[in-house]
Amino acid sequence: MDRTQATTYLTNEYAELVLDARFNDTQTSVAYSAAIDMSLRQLGISETDLPTADVAQADILKYLALLNYYALKRFQRLLSIRVDVKIGQNTLDASRSQAFNAVSQLLDQAHEELLSLGLDIRGTGFEMGRINLDYNEPGLTGVLAGFDDFFWNF
Repeated sequence: MDRTQATTYLTNEYAELVLDARFNDTQTSVAYSAAIDMSLRQLGISETDLPTADVAQADILKYLALLNYYALKRFQRLLSIRVDVKIGQNTLDASRSQAFNAVSQLLDQAHEELLSLGLDIRGTGFEMGRINLDYNEPGLTGVLAGFDDFFWNF
């Protein structure tokens, strides 16, 4: 999958959000280019290879999930500046943050998809290895060795 195919995917997937966000062609191009670049970086593509990178078939699902995540992150940032409006004694309530909340939920779902594919880009995962807590436990060879004979002689 190359940049052109990734841009086509994002254009088809987020056409309604672009329309709602009132992005012009330049803003849309910049947003999608940034999402593609960040996705490729997450896949380990070097900076010099970003413009011409072609993602292998085995990594396409990860690439698509990363594209979704970074595109939604961009939309979330844009929608975060919208404010709710209440006029009168709550007779008119225009909640503009509804779109932000919906995109935030979609972003969380995209993160869950990344986790299921083995990618934790937020760094929230914690994996604990084996811990041996008995390394400092005293045995009968220490101070208590003399008391052992004392207790057995009673």
